[in-house]
Amino acid sequence: MHLPLIVLIVNIVLASAQSALQNLKNDVKAGRVPMRGVNLGGWLVAEYWMTSASPAWNGVPTNLANEGEYQTMKHLGHAKGDAQFKAHRDTYITEQDFREIAAAKMNTVRIPVGYWITGFDNQPGGDPEGWKVYAPGGINYLDRAIREWAPKYNLLVLISLHAAKGSQNGNDHSSPADPGNSHWSHYPENVRNTLDAVEWLARRYNNDPAFLGIGLLNEPTRTTNEGVLKQYYYDAYGRIRQFSDCLLTVAPLLYQQGPYDSDWAKFMPPPQFHGIRHEWHRYQIWGYEGWNKDQLINYAENNLKNDMKNWKGNWLFIGEWSIASSASFNDDDLRRYARAQIAAFAESPGGWTYWTWKFYNDDGSKNGWSMRAMLNRGLIQL
Repeated sequence: MHLPLIVLIVNIVLASAQSALQNLKNDVKAGRVPMRGVNLGGWLVAEYWMTSASPAWNGVPTNLANEGEYQTMKHLGHAKGDAQFKAHRDTYITEQDFREIAAAKMNTVRIPVGYWITGFDNQPGGDPEGWKVYAPGGINYLDRAIREWAPKYNLLVLISLHAAKGSQNGNDHSSPADPGNSHWSHYPENVRNTLDAVEWLARRYNNDPAFLGIGLLNEPTRTTNEGVLKQYYYDAYGRIRQFSDCLLTVAPLLYQQGPYDSDWAKFMPPPQFHGIRHEWHRYQIWGYEGWNKDQLINYAENNLKNDMKNWKGNWLFIGEWSIASSASFNDDDLRRYARAQIAAFAESPGGWTYWTWKFYNDDGSKNGWSMRAMLNRGLIQL
């Protein structure tokens, strides 16, 4: 076969793949196809509880590791930490994971990132040098995910701004400089930095076929000022809509996960605002301690489903959920529990992404947090 003909065939195949991915993206944004996907948790915002076997934590006391990347890198310094986090990013999530996710008939991956991934902080005040504490180079992995692996396997990527400057929840997954405390909404420079970050990410990936959109802020807690949070969403929308129609998700305060909480059902309504999903994280874990399997299944089949039906705002997107539980389940009941949650989420065109894809080195595990393990055991069936 002549070389020009080979090149032509390759170009036709690539164009066809790009067209299929663009069609999928259009369908998801229009609500014709829901997101069906999984989080790549613990990769670009490392979480010790799910990656304790990773080289990222070598030589780090457990109490510091449990406080997130900032405290870990402060302890390690760049001389050790940069290499350890590079090894973590190289080995935890690879192309093989994208291949398996696509083979499981999912269409979306949600990727948590921190504000430091941009490599800048142009907002004086607070700690404008804080981003320099982190191991550099995270953006290279996000580039690879969006520009190589996702399009190769016909997957869309939703970026989640998981860790904002000042921390929006004080938890390890927001990598707080002041563990246990949230300062994000208390200082305007923090909010401005977050606006800069989401705009920068949207501009960087706006023309990439696999880029679906951005979750504008992950799990702000009740210490976050609700008025500041809502104004941030308005401002982020205004900035990004100047050049992009990418999907944007807005999350209420973490305790506001029901259809009647505050006035979120009237927030940013269409047609004045478009391309918005309202993001809930519906875990039946915290606050459900002591519940048995029958109670949890009944809740998913009834209360959860009714909450989804009763929501009247922008299309719901369940950004995180899990079948992990402290209750005792046999395999048949766990399958039923998974089916009940998935059936409830089917009430919204927004779809869902499971938390999480896997733990570090969890091959063969029975860990309910690991979707990969649950799929391999046939306990989640798509």
